[in-house]
Amino acid sequence: MSVHIESPLGFTADFPEHTQVLDDSTAGPNSGQYGLPGGVLVTVIKDDTSVQDAPQANGWAHLMAGYYLEDRGGTLLAEGELDLPGKAAYAVVAGYDDDGGPAKVAATVGVWESNRFIGVVVVWPYLDPEAEPRLDMLKEIVAAINVG
Repeated sequence: MSVHIESPLGFTADFPEHTQVLDDSTAGPNSGQYGLPGGVLVTVIKDDTSVQDAPQANGWAHLMAGYYLEDRGGTLLAEGELDLPGKAAYAVVAGYDDDGGPAKVAATVGVWESNRFIGVVVVWPYLDPEAEPRLDMLKEIVAAINVG
């Protein structure tokens, strides 16, 4: 069983059972946030005024990753195309310390699908160097979001 989301931002998503739709997104207007099992936070951002094509979607992912890499003092764990059918999805993945709390991983993903852009930011608890970055989990999450 999954949780089906039809967002007014122009996307649908099928997230795992027990996903929580957060009423107030901390990412501001034109965004939605979802709490997935395992402490995973997914933020979907509609930013189609600043992104007009797939290369700009890649640039968006790099720009957004700057927050975790520069402002939060994070470390680059991975970057590249996620190779998902029907969409271009470029991710930049960073590990960072969460202000004295447990370490986390943040992935910023620029998604270009159906000639439309959507930005996805996924944050999850850091497990260990053997497990991170969990790109298979990231691919599943991004594949579950469809821009229509």
